[in-house]
Amino acid sequence: MLKVLERTHHQAEPVASSFLVDQVAALLCYDPSVRSGAQDASDAMNAAAGRVWSALGDRRLFNRAAVDGLRAELAWLTESLAPLSHLQHPHTTQGSAYQAAYDRALAALESERYFRLVADLQQFCSAPPVRQPRRRHLYGG
Repeated sequence: MLKVLERTHHQAEPVASSFLVDQVAALLCYDPSVRSGAQDASDAMNAAAGRVWSALGDRRLFNRAAVDGLRAELAWLTESLAPLSHLQHPHTTQGSAYQAAYDRALAALESERYFRLVADLQQFCSAPPVRQPRRRHLYGG
């Protein structure tokens, strides 16, 4: 039975890692458009960050200690982008609110914290710290 569990665990690793790489790439692909003020890009980047956050939360696959810091930083990023995503009309009476949300998002994307998060995500994707399956010992009696 242990061999079956190990095989399932190792089969899931490439799929999860591939999904994670794709979502990190999506997150980064929206960066230039968010910087230029596109609300739909902010929404898409926020969604991609949420998918990365969720994928990292698979405690059966990834080492918890290795992902907790990344998940906290992704939460910070989504909080920084959220106000820009939620505004409906940037060029009407909400213009000053839009400008404040845009300034906040831009400050986050230009921060050292963001660049460190990107580097950490890329490093994580290149060598994901996969959790080792528990080995059960069966004792005959």
